Amino acid sequence: MGKKIDIYQEAPTVEQYFYLHNGTPVKSLAELIDQLVNMDQELFCYHVHSENNDFANWIRDVFGAKELARRIKMSRSAPGMLKSITKYLES
Repeated sequence: MGKKIDIYQEAPTVEQYFYLHNGTPVKSLAELIDQLVNMDQELFCYHVHSENNDFANWIRDVFGAKELARRIKMSRSAPGMLKSITKYLES
């Protein structure tokens, strides 16, 4: 098990924020969780599809949370991803 991630830790620079396709900046895992709660499937599928998972890549590359990234990489819906994140944080 890797080090615990602080879900409120913000990406170090503006360039490392995650910008949703609708233009909304996401600065931390906590903000990503908030966005996923209300995210429609169309927006989710823009960032997550069979070839790519932008959210997993962002979590791995910006926060170094490889285990969490691995766990959510297979998620194909916002509720599924939320469940994976929650289980990870509770473990």
